[in-house]
Amino acid sequence: MEFIYVPFIVILCYLFGDIYKTIFKKDEDKFKYIPLYVTIIGGVLGLVFYFFAPELIFNIQNPITALVVGIISGAASTGGNQIFKQLSNNSRKTKKAEK
Repeated sequence: MEFIYVPFIVILCYLFGDIYKTIFKKDEDKFKYIPLYVTIIGGVLGLVFYFFAPELIFNIQNPITALVVGIISGAASTGGNQIFKQLSNNSRKTKKAEK
């Protein structure tokens, strides 16, 4: 139970990125800012969880470390998004090649 909030931060940041993409779907120029936004939100969530339940986020001893864990977790959500995106693109290319 020591690291329950780290995957939670990743999931929340991923969902925020998807919501952001849905809101601004007509302005794709703003998509390039999604990694920055989810990283910032991850840092904020790391601090929030530190102040409410520090023992559940790797038993962190100071807010700087909580901020760093949150930032890394937020950035990881972008990587997770790219994994799903690349896998779905590869499967589409394979299906087109089979036709």
